[in-house]
Amino acid sequence: MNTETLQEFYQSLGFEEITVEDGYTAFFYEQSPEGMYALITDEDGAMPQTLKQRIIFAAYSPEGAFRWSTGFKNSYLLKECWLTAQTPEEKFAAVENLLKA
Repeated sequence: MNTETLQEFYQSLGFEEITVEDGYTAFFYEQSPEGMYALITDEDGAMPQTLKQRIIFAAYSPEGAFRWSTGFKNSYLLKECWLTAQTPEEKFAAVENLLKA
């Protein structure tokens, strides 16, 4: 596992590494303190080990309630989608629109 590369990749997209339930770590992105937030994990709810493995983008309300999630074949596809938008709200909308496609 190349943790530094994973961290640099997600930090460049505005995510930070945090500890979540049961000691797992995930990548975290918050629109604003009052806005939605997202967690990036692997399919088992843990930190992805590589940029090429399948990931889950899960969106939560400001209160912490699960809203929706979608999967990506790899982190590069998330980046491609993420960079199509400018604002945090547009970034979430771009990912959510994949659910409707």
